[in-house]
Amino acid sequence: MEFQIGNMSESLNSKVDQMSQDGAKLMEKLQKLDAAVAIIQGDTSVGQVQSDMQRVLNAISRLTDRIRKLDNGSDDVCPTGWINYQLSCYFSSNDQKSWTVAKGICQAKEAHLVVINTVEEQNFLFGLSKGKFTWIGLTDVSGHWKWVDGTKYESTPKIWIPGQPDEYFGHGLGGGEDCAHLHQSGEWNDDHCSRLYRYICEKNM
Repeated sequence: MEFQIGNMSESLNSKVDQMSQDGAKLMEKLQKLDAAVAIIQGDTSVGQVQSDMQRVLNAISRLTDRIRKLDNGSDDVCPTGWINYQLSCYFSSNDQKSWTVAKGICQAKEAHLVVINTVEEQNFLFGLSKGKFTWIGLTDVSGHWKWVDGTKYESTPKIWIPGQPDEYFGHGLGGGEDCAHLHQSGEWNDDHCSRLYRYICEKNM
């Protein structure tokens, strides 16, 4: 009987050891799963995809509204003095303002300083600016380049003049260069926000 009890005890210990090993492996898998979920939750690309999807949905909604207007016989998809391109309306100023004042004027028009989402839009805006220095809705006053409407800078083209932006401090105006504008070449340049340049406002149709 002692021999049988010893065998049972040994068998039981073996099973306990196996269960312990299986439990450790299961715990390790759970920890890896938790880490994978944390990575997915923290992945900025997921948020970027959601943001891009929302932009597409908004564009579809604006296009639907435009089709309705055309079906009703109205060609006035943009206010008087504004120019239509794709799904937006653009106002190109004749006067010159600082970047901050220009931003406020656009907001008063229920619009914003232009945000450049594609190379095609960039080419259109170059024609609209007619080679004049023209403010766009891009600033790094916070330390990072941001578009005024919340569009992610990383998702848009970067059409800087070679060597720009350079955050030049030698202009004597105080501080660096925190606002972007279209240069005569149509490429972007950073400059002091107090400079008086033309500006382009943009609003959805």
